Amino acid sequence: MKKSLKDISVKDLASLVSSRLKKYSIDAVLTGGACVSIYSHNKYMSFDLDFVTHEPQRAGKAIKHAMEEIGFKLSPQAFFSNPECKYIIEFIPEPLSVGKEPVKEIRSIKTKLGTLKMLGPTDCVKDRLAAYYHWDDPQSLEQAVMVALNNKIDIAEIKRWSAVESNENKFNTFVKRLKKNT
Repeated sequence: MKKSLKDISVKDLASLVSSRLKKYSIDAVLTGGACVSIYSHNKYMSFDLDFVTHEPQRAGKAIKHAMEEIGFKLSPQAFFSNPECKYIIEFIPEPLSVGKEPVKEIRSIKTKLGTLKMLGPTDCVKDRLAAYYHWDDPQSLEQAVMVALNNKIDIAEIKRWSAVESNENKFNTFVKRLKKNT
């Protein structure tokens, strides 16, 4: 592999992984904190790339081969790592959802290393808010605010979804944080 993994960006690594998986007919969607890193222009840095794939058990050997081709080995803790790379990569079982609902928008981003599929900005905010709503994680609230401030999001959709998640009060906290930062 010609691209150095030592200084690779989150977006480039995610694109590289996605394109290598595609070679094995594996469709993967980036979720979690790595999406926040990309949408916040690295104001928040995640060192864990989480991908959701269809049928990860069936695709297990293919995922392992694809990851080995780019220098990553499966750890006993079930994530992939490379000693030259600061990021770890995990494959999460389906469903691709935020809280109780399926993801509504998957965004495709083309880079010099391939095409990356990832949560759309609104679903990325919902993903972070789910952690805030259900685990009282204040860092996830901050990440949701970062994404919302740097991207066009559908606030009405997030309000609707928050009601489904029974978290209207925490949604109001999110809106107050947005207003405070604009």
